[in-house]
Amino acid sequence: MNATRVTGDTDVAPRTAEPLQPLQRFRLIHCQAEGVPDCYAPRYEALWADPPQGCSVEPFGDYFCLRCERPGATLLVAVASLCAEIREEYGLLMTDLGIEGLWDWTADGTDGRGAEIVGQLLLMAAERGPLLGYGVDDLVEFLRTAAGR
Repeated sequence: MNATRVTGDTDVAPRTAEPLQPLQRFRLIHCQAEGVPDCYAPRYEALWADPPQGCSVEPFGDYFCLRCERPGATLLVAVASLCAEIREEYGLLMTDLGIEGLWDWTADGTDGRGAEIVGQLLLMAAERGPLLGYGVDDLVEFLRTAAGR
């Protein structure tokens, strides 16, 4: 079978489906640096009623939490895209992956425990930096300068 269709004088490659991305499994928590919000607070009503695709709502202690299984080339890609979706649709900045023992480092790849730790630290910086007056550009510039990239 020919891999192209001919339409007039132009060869057109057939449309191919997007490659399937692996499913990333993670918790995404709203844990503010300043105060513990009640996981049943009115600000979460819309998320309780209609969580994002691939997510279910569950309390994480006193915190609002989504348990998610979302596609993404890496864990950070899946987390970032879901955070953006929640911020745009619900006006909420998710700030935590529920990772404890941040000092227990392991270099196990872009989807393992090490990636969870990096994601946790980046989410914390995304929330806490602006509390100190830093913008997103400041944080990105810090990373680029400190990492020499």
